[in-house]
Amino acid sequence: MCGTDAPAGQVSTARIRSNVRCFAEETFALWQCASCKSIHAADEVDLEHYYARYPFHGQQTSFAVGLAYNGKLRELESFGLKREHRILDYGCGGGVFVQHLRAHHYTRASGYDAYVKEGPYAEEPSGLYDVVLSQDVIEHVDSPRAHLERLIELTTPGGLIVVGTPNAAVVELAHPERYIHMLHQPYHRHVLSAAALESLAGSLGATVLKVRHGYVGNRAIPGLNGRYLLRTLHAHGDVLDDMVAGKVIWKWELFSPGALWDFFTGYWNDPGFDMTMVLRAPGQPNGAGA
Repeated sequence: MCGTDAPAGQVSTARIRSNVRCFAEETFALWQCASCKSIHAADEVDLEHYYARYPFHGQQTSFAVGLAYNGKLRELESFGLKREHRILDYGCGGGVFVQHLRAHHYTRASGYDAYVKEGPYAEEPSGLYDVVLSQDVIEHVDSPRAHLERLIELTTPGGLIVVGTPNAAVVELAHPERYIHMLHQPYHRHVLSAAALESLAGSLGATVLKVRHGYVGNRAIPGLNGRYLLRTLHAHGDVLDDMVAGKVIWKWELFSPGALWDFFTGYWNDPGFDMTMVLRAPGQPNGAGA
């Protein structure tokens, strides 16, 4: 990502298990660039095999998901999203957020996901979009550069591109278990640092308008914050499946003083593991985000 050649002794390495239940017995190798801090998967894997049982493809909406998406929508509106815009959610999974947008009168919202094999989200997008969203996708692809180039190709000149992804710069690879959900093996192939993503965007002619650090679902509502989510995942064995399916099992450790503190105050103490970067595509703005 940064073009730096580092001696082997300066490159951090680790092995980490998967945070998906059916693959939790498998471990995967990672390495971290000493220069830009981006983290890369070292193992070649059969991604079709792992995505065939990917829990997010069965994600269901819920009251809590709706609240989180309301906050995400308000943030997008602050970036310049308008109801008349043609919107693409690139890497939409089962399309839950697309459905949320349409329910809130964003009738020109559509989605695409390369790992959805049939239905409305399996069709490769065409034409140009005023706003292109890409939440937790760029870290999944073989080439972040090619992915961002594709997003730019799909965006009207001067339109908005909103990229949400983990920030590798906060990871201490010497303690990989602390970051098991950011590393999300074997699905995350390249986890970029904020500096690496900004540099990549600039090299492709995009302008960085804003970088927000923090969990995309963070809300000032008790329990709807990144810190308490991590506690809940830990109580579930640090696997994603039950949370994605909406099957939260309440355990005593979630009522400890520390857990209750995070339940009520986590919004103001986000660990900063994630970032949202708002980009303007090359060219003259057409009104999106102006």
